[in-house]
Amino acid sequence: MATVTYSDIKYIKDILVNLQGQMNDLRISVGKIEATLQSQQASVQKIPDLAEKVGELKNWKQIALTISGALIGGAITYLIKMPNP
Repeated sequence: MATVTYSDIKYIKDILVNLQGQMNDLRISVGKIEATLQSQQASVQKIPDLAEKVGELKNWKQIALTISGALIGGAITYLIKMPNP
């Protein structure tokens, strides 16, 4: 039969107090992380809207490049086929 001494109980109590302090530190850290995530949530929700706007901008760039390419090509063709006086 094993006997438990006062020093054994004190050692276990010290370990439990240390663990409790570490748990409190972890709770504080988790609270800070949650606050950070909640503050960034509004920014994250804007990402789809921004992606859509960038997509629309790319479409306008493509349209502008196509029209300008057609105008330049038409001007070059006109200059090449222009009748000589």
